[in-house]
Amino acid sequence: MRRIIKAPTVFCDEEEKKVFVRECEADFERRLSETAAKICAAEDAKVITLSGPTCSGKTTAANKIISEFGSRGKRVHVISIDDFYYDKEILHKKSEQNGKGEIDYDSADTIDLESFSEFVDKIFESRELVCPVFDFKSGKRSSYRRISCSENDIFLFEGIQAIYPEVREILDTHGYLSVYISPRSAIEVGGELFEPNEIRLLRRTVRDCHFRGTPAEFTMKIWKSVRDNEERNIFPYENSCLFYIDSTFAYELGVLKPYLEEYLAALSEESRYREQADKILDKIKGIENISKEYLLPNSLYKEFV
Repeated sequence: MRRIIKAPTVFCDEEEKKVFVRECEADFERRLSETAAKICAAEDAKVITLSGPTCSGKTTAANKIISEFGSRGKRVHVISIDDFYYDKEILHKKSEQNGKGEIDYDSADTIDLESFSEFVDKIFESRELVCPVFDFKSGKRSSYRRISCSENDIFLFEGIQAIYPEVREILDTHGYLSVYISPRSAIEVGGELFEPNEIRLLRRTVRDCHFRGTPAEFTMKIWKSVRDNEERNIFPYENSCLFYIDSTFAYELGVLKPYLEEYLAALSEESRYREQADKILDKIKGIENISKEYLLPNSLYKEFV
């Protein structure tokens, strides 16, 4: 059953906002640390997967797991499953064969599963591995990196694809620990209820505009495809993971609000997403702005703002 977090609508002053943010940060840090400690306590851990839908906070969770293992004298090699994408020429052909106009990077068909399987096998057979590096600008593998490892090293496979059945089948051959992170709680603030999937859309809208120069209209355009893939390939399998991290923050809508107001206002009146954008703006208008300056230096939320 999903949890509903009630966030304050009104603050006395900026200091109260700052305290509120720090309390939320401390609560999440405690829960994340407890989960990371449990993962590290598994003595036979060699391979760990970290998955979750888009804009869940996987990067921050990965860094915490790395830090926990490091404090115990172990080294973690982070492997992005994105690096095992086929080159875009191959993916374009696959898209045409499937009757699709654009490459669906969220599909398991985009992953070179044969190369991925060979890499996983070599983790248990070799002291030196060669991992591809995928360059999104060119749409192909730009290089390879060599990884020297020992018996005590840990491999952390990060990416939404880690939960896909095709990927799990390969990893099951040797056994692994699975971690899942996502906003799993709804937020009630200003008389409005924001569900986890809506929260992720707002996060992604801001992140894509702020860090990637991608207009809000494009994020809203592809959101249906993103959600369809999640319902098909992620959410049906989330309960198969061993560890769960809820990455909802009670303060986050206040932090997102000024960015949403700027980026959604940029949509033209003729945009097919203008009505959706206006509904979002109306829904957040009663929320007080919270400055991102109140975030801690290592805050998960710095992935988005």
